[in-house]
Amino acid sequence: MTHTIQNSIIIFHYNEKIEEHKNNIFMNALLNFKNLIMEKQIKGIFVSIKNMPHSNENIHFEDFLKQLDKVSQKLTIPIALGDYDKATFDKLKSLTSQTQVKLFQNITAATLFLNPRSFKKQLSILVYEEDAQNADKLSSELVKLGYVVVHAQDLIDFTQKASLKNYDMTITQNAINLKESTLNPVAKSLPLSKQLILNLPIFIDTAVNSLVTITGLEAQKIKHDIMPFNEKLGREVIIAAMKFKGDISGSFFLIFPRDIAIIALESMLGESIDSDDMDSITDGIGEFCNIITGSAKAIFSNKEIKVLFELPKTYTSLKSAMNDTSGDNGIWIDMQLNGKPFYMFVTK
Repeated sequence: MTHTIQNSIIIFHYNEKIEEHKNNIFMNALLNFKNLIMEKQIKGIFVSIKNMPHSNENIHFEDFLKQLDKVSQKLTIPIALGDYDKATFDKLKSLTSQTQVKLFQNITAATLFLNPRSFKKQLSILVYEEDAQNADKLSSELVKLGYVVVHAQDLIDFTQKASLKNYDMTITQNAINLKESTLNPVAKSLPLSKQLILNLPIFIDTAVNSLVTITGLEAQKIKHDIMPFNEKLGREVIIAAMKFKGDISGSFFLIFPRDIAIIALESMLGESIDSDDMDSITDGIGEFCNIITGSAKAIFSNKEIKVLFELPKTYTSLKSAMNDTSGDNGIWIDMQLNGKPFYMFVTK
């Protein structure tokens, strides 16, 4: 059986009707790749069933999936099926729900999940699934992998958003089946709720939009990572933080190097400020935090998510801010304002 390797993923094209004896041959062929998987540091196996005849009706298909699940566990890497139509996806989703077999609509989607480092830049992903629970799982996993995720609420919303072509990739008809999986674990512990992770893009988008609106400067997200509060910025900083509770809870930190804080405040006010007036500078960053979280709260409200933000607390010391994070991991976000760095941190 022929195969190719693309972005550290082995790709098979299974073009024959599934039969019991062929199942066994195929599974043994996969197991024989164990040494190759180790040598080439293979991230996963993608089995294209585009030309598999009547795969969703075949009486041996359920056994095929169970055997794939066992092989996946023996090889300790993910195995995925792909290149299916909508009817086949619906059938597969039911049959694989209690397995580790993953479903990716195509090899691009498989690479997105199995080998995110193969992409040279951070991607913006639009996600839609009819099954809301499945959509949450996909979005949560994509956020953990470092992508910017927008979750379409329904088919109309998805169609409208996709038509704008503002996203690097759209994801639909996929299932990662992580319920009982120990494959490809997240290496870093992240003590945030699934719902907070899912709604993380709201904090990012509102920060960008709010700062653009009030300063007239260009703002953008550069990257994010799972880590504790970054204590090695090496610059004098002004920090504003807000705790929030309700349907989601946690703490939001807005971190500006002092010189960037002054630029942002002068752009907002349209006049120079005294660079030694620390009270005015910290109050200004606190107001930025108020504006961002206020906008986020409005969006949460529209999504019927109840969130209450406390009054902002400001810091002029990294150590003081760190003491209020308890050393927990969170999402550290590198941002830019007019090409100059500032940061956000969201933790429990």
